[in-house]
Amino acid sequence: MTNLFTPTADGYDIQPAGVLILLASYAREHQHIQRHIDSMLAAAREGGFTQGDILATLLAQGEVSHRVRDMAERACAAAGNEAIRKIFEGMRAK
Repeated sequence: MTNLFTPTADGYDIQPAGVLILLASYAREHQHIQRHIDSMLAAAREGGFTQGDILATLLAQGEVSHRVRDMAERACAAAGNEAIRKIFEGMRAK
């Protein structure tokens, strides 16, 4: 497993799986965040990730475990860097 959060001189370098987990932790209070989670999971499904529904349920329940971390890493890997980049750019534009 890679480090999801790596300290840097000016904050943290956060891996896409870390972003997915963080977004899920805020989705209940901020409904607009759910669409970013949905976009990431849709990109993962398009890339062949077959456990998107399970991961979505675990994230919605607030589970943070090795299982969720592993699934989030695999989902982001399946989505691919280009799809993740486009989703992140869309987040910044809002």
